[in-house]
Amino acid sequence: MHVLRFAACSVICCALAVPAWAQESAPEGATDATAAPDGAQIGQPPQIPQPRPLPGLPVATATATDNVFKLVASDFRRFFSKDTAKVFGYVSIAAVGAAPWDREGINNGFNIPTTLFESGNLIGQFAFQASAGLATYGLGKATGNRKLSVVGRDVVRAQLLSQVTVQAVKFTVRRNRPDFSNNKSFPSGHAASAFATATVLHRHYGWKLGVPAYALGSYVALARMSWNRHHATDVVMGAGFGIAAARTVTMSVGSTRFNVGVQPQRGGASVNFTKIYN
Repeated sequence: MHVLRFAACSVICCALAVPAWAQESAPEGATDATAAPDGAQIGQPPQIPQPRPLPGLPVATATATDNVFKLVASDFRRFFSKDTAKVFGYVSIAAVGAAPWDREGINNGFNIPTTLFESGNLIGQFAFQASAGLATYGLGKATGNRKLSVVGRDVVRAQLLSQVTVQAVKFTVRRNRPDFSNNKSFPSGHAASAFATATVLHRHYGWKLGVPAYALGSYVALARMSWNRHHATDVVMGAGFGIAAARTVTMSVGSTRFNVGVQPQRGGASVNFTKIYN
């Protein structure tokens, strides 16, 4: 029975990574445009106006700098967004579902051998995840692989953003750990770090790397419960912070923007809507 409950928490953590609003990256430069001309002249090519952003719709732009610290400053401003609110909406529902198992973690750590999850305590550390991001960034720079360096840069940004927000909440909520070692239990920083990296990989490479990365994140979350360092709701909300932070720093990856242009025509005008993939 304990194993089933433990597995259910793993499913909850994995489920956080599969929201209905996730999108895959589309080919760079691809467009999908439609027009509705009225009275266009035959034999005369239509004039293509410079598209103007449609008011009220999000516009994703490419990042022009690799300076992590400058980017992180803007990340904190963009963290408080509708997308982040949507993430925490899903996560809050998952946390409510995981809440009944908080007492189980306090009582017996789910009766799962801690040796099976010992590595998760190391993998989920901020220092480990940030170092992996820096190593990836350095490797990309050394080999001239722009994609790899951007992924490493985004991992570092996601780690910094997630950990600052997580630590701020820890010192505000001050929830006791299941082992009563201190009052920095909520939310889980290890889960936040692991899921931040997993989400960056998913956003850049799709599910082929996203699935194993999220599975590793769930392993880290279960490790923290197995070692009686966190409640179930701690790791669920920690995963949410990691996902929200990673989505913030990869806002232009897999996003789209809508442009609109008005073209005068004989007897009327045409309105061109263009969907641009970044």
